[in-house]
Amino acid sequence: MKYYTKEMSKIMKIALIGFLVITVITLIKYKPVYAVTLSGETIGYIVDRENIESKINNYINEKDGNIAFRVANELPKFDLKLVSRADHTIDESVFEIVKGSIVTTYQTYAITIDGEVKAQVASEEEAMQIIEEMKGSIPAELEMKLGIVTDYTNNSEKPTKEAAMASINEVKNQKETDYNNQKAAQAKEAAIASTTKVAASGKIEGMQLSIPVKGMISSRYGSRSSRRSSAHTGLDIATSQGTGIRPIASGTVTYSDEKGTYGNLVIVSHGNGIESYYAHCNSLYVNVGDVVDTNSTIASVGSTGNSTGPHLHLEIRVNGSPVNPQQYLYK
Repeated sequence: MKYYTKEMSKIMKIALIGFLVITVITLIKYKPVYAVTLSGETIGYIVDRENIESKINNYINEKDGNIAFRVANELPKFDLKLVSRADHTIDESVFEIVKGSIVTTYQTYAITIDGEVKAQVASEEEAMQIIEEMKGSIPAELEMKLGIVTDYTNNSEKPTKEAAMASINEVKNQKETDYNNQKAAQAKEAAIASTTKVAASGKIEGMQLSIPVKGMISSRYGSRSSRRSSAHTGLDIATSQGTGIRPIASGTVTYSDEKGTYGNLVIVSHGNGIESYYAHCNSLYVNVGDVVDTNSTIASVGSTGNSTGPHLHLEIRVNGSPVNPQQYLYK
């Protein structure tokens, strides 16, 4: 019995010595570290887990400057492992990667134009400075109403005064462009209206106008339909195919040929910028240069071009702009 006890003791001592030798060799060759994973991917190895966790918590809870709050959608996982002592631990790099996954929300001061947020800055003081600087450069006619509201942003960088000024100026420049374009359009419309008014009050009304064909009005000036991409620029008079067409007044033929959606078209110039158009004709009886009067038959009613049936499309133009023929005919 004593013999077996001594042998067992020897074996245990040998096993312990072997375990110690293996442990020493292992510790010489390997070192215990934490493998850090984020979103299932190993991002590095660290030695001091407590230190990294403390730095992450401090970063999340930081409230310096205008930080409103920080949110970590996923925290890293730590697994204890043995790695070769040749492998470097990268505590600081691991911390920077974790920081990059944390979303920072800043409290900002938004500058509004007409109630819409257009720029953000870090402080109310900067917002006030921008508004004061902008007031002197905004023309009164633009009517830009500037304001300040508290806002939040998740941008990785804090909003700056320079970026805010650039955004506000961009809006101002666009509003100036829109305003100038609108004024130019209004001026053009006023000029056309003035020309038409002069013609209506004098030149056209002073001419003896004659009805080109008898018939029923099937489409009035300014009307819209699925057949047209814009408002009707003339007056449609429905009548029988082949009916003779006479000009509304004396003049010179400046066009007599096919012309796109007009079909067969005759244009007569009456002088002083006044022209009359006769479209969708079946036959044309005049040539360019012919002098005609209200007794001349210049064409016959047809249905050529963009037409659904026999009719005359009559236009009256003053300096190239259509006017309503019913101001003068078919009243």
